[in-house]
Amino acid sequence: MNKNIILIIGASSDIGINLIKNLDEDILILAHYNSSSENLIEISKEIKNTLVPLHADLSSENEINAFLNGIESNYGIPNKIIHLSASKVQNIRFKDVEWLDFEQDLNISLKSAILILKRFLPQMAKEKHGKVIIMLSSYVLNAVPKALSHYIITKYALLGLVKSLASEYADKNIQINAISPSMIDTKFLDNLNEKLVELNAYNHPLKRNAKVEDITPTIKLLLSEDSNYINGINIPITGGSIS
Repeated sequence: MNKNIILIIGASSDIGINLIKNLDEDILILAHYNSSSENLIEISKEIKNTLVPLHADLSSENEINAFLNGIESNYGIPNKIIHLSASKVQNIRFKDVEWLDFEQDLNISLKSAILILKRFLPQMAKEKHGKVIIMLSSYVLNAVPKALSHYIITKYALLGLVKSLASEYADKNIQINAISPSMIDTKFLDNLNEKLVELNAYNHPLKRNAKVEDITPTIKLLLSEDSNYINGINIPITGGSIS
């Protein structure tokens, strides 16, 4: 296994781009995207590391499998995996939410994570070295807002995945952890009412929502050797907010 391969699922997101800019180790970056690779191509011109944009629609199992086959054949097995992908959050009351809404969130976030980790974790285990980081939400820590059942159920399922896999692979020197940020000012919020986003910032102790720069240092810590004794935890990144 190449010891310097990182796979970022959702690399074209605001957090993914900021993380890529701040990766200071010598590493091959396999950068997943769905709709556009434009930002990834631009950032690849600015960084020292080699970045390879790779497309996959995470709602399609066939595309995920083809994506994983391509990685394994062309680049080898990553030893660091970050899963950031999720559907854009939108408020839908439970009485109005359709099973397709649940299915979309579960496929893009949970199913893709399961398929990716099923492919690579056993091979990482043979090398007895690896890092996995899953993006969750502060909603699995504190008060749950209304009209987000499809989103929150998926995040709780991912938390269960992190906990169970951390236990199963602990003796293989693979650290599997999660982060749970509060609301972050990114394009991920585009489908939310602007007033709700502003109200969340107003009610926060710091009077602002999180920025991507608040999130990436914790991801970098969990990717580093400094986290070798951290496993199976979900780190809150909330700026002191309890809701």
